[in-house]
Parts: sequence; C-alpha cells; structure tokens
Amino acid sequence: MSAQALIDIVVNQKASFEVTFVVKDNGVLLDLTNYTAAAKFKTDLTASDTSATPFTTAISNTAGGEITISLTPDQTSKLTNPRYVYDVAITNTLDNYKTRIVEGVMKVSGGVT
Repeated sequence: MSAQALIDIVVNQKASFEVTFVVKDNGVLLDLTNYTAAAKFKTDLTASDTSATPFTTAISNTAGGEITISLTPDQTSKLTNPRYVYDVAITNTLDNYKTRIVEGVMKVSGGVT
C-alpha cells in the first residue's frame, strides 16, 4: 500500500461536519470489502491515546474505496481548541493488517450560531 496522505481539514464549530476520502493502492481504487475503518482526533501527538475522540466512520463505497468521517453539530460545539491532530486507519479483517491512510491537522473555525 502507498504511503498515507497528509490532508488538513477545517471543522466549523456548531455545524455538521463530513468528509469522504478515496483510498487508492498505487493509483488503483482499493476495494474495501474485507476492511474496517476508524478515525480519531486529539489535541496533539503527545496527548494520551485514551484522550482521543472518535469520528463517526463509515466505509461509504466499498468497491470505490470511499471512507466517510463525520461529526454532529453537538460534537463540533464541544471543540474548544483551535487545532487538533487526526488520522484515519483501515484494518484488513483477513490478516488484521492495519495501516494509516490519512493524517493531518484538524482546524476548528469558531461559530456563533
């Protein structure tokens, strides 16, 4: 599998958030039939793993290699820091091989309503 992508995202506080990533292996869409996906964020890389908060994560198009992560308005309203780090990983359920497919900074844009 190719190296993970570095992608920064912006989450609008007090609003719904959703983004879809397309997974490719050497330029070819990865069929995610035998995979699970997980995504989490935390304040910084030195914060304990137990402090990480999960995104709602779904394989939204198995044959098309699409993974969607999301947060509700209630979840985004509780974001108190201006930035977090996040990553998305997939695990092959046949051999339990886990790999990170995307990572980056999650910037929070404050909201009033």
